[in-house]
Amino acid sequence: MTLNPAVLEDFERDVAAMLAEVKSEKGCHHYSLLVEDAKNGVVNVHEQWDDDEALIVHLAQPWITTFFGRYSGHMRAHTLKIYDIGGSRPLPGM
Repeated sequence: MTLNPAVLEDFERDVAAMLAEVKSEKGCHHYSLLVEDAKNGVVNVHEQWDDDEALIVHLAQPWITTFFGRYSGHMRAHTLKIYDIGGSRPLPGM
């Protein structure tokens, strides 16, 4: 997603403040909001949840609704999508 670069410092602070809470949610395997290009406000969102139910519960948490309320007006664009993964396997050669 792309945010107004002027809010990225606050965004990163708020992500860090809620990270432990989110990672302790039932069904959370991975949660990362990484600023990849601060000049242009590009943030890489990578989350891994057990299922849609766990994600829906996550999105309703008060710390998430507050976070969305704080930053949704600063979002310039996004290509947020859900990808379903059918399985995993070791990295070849490792």
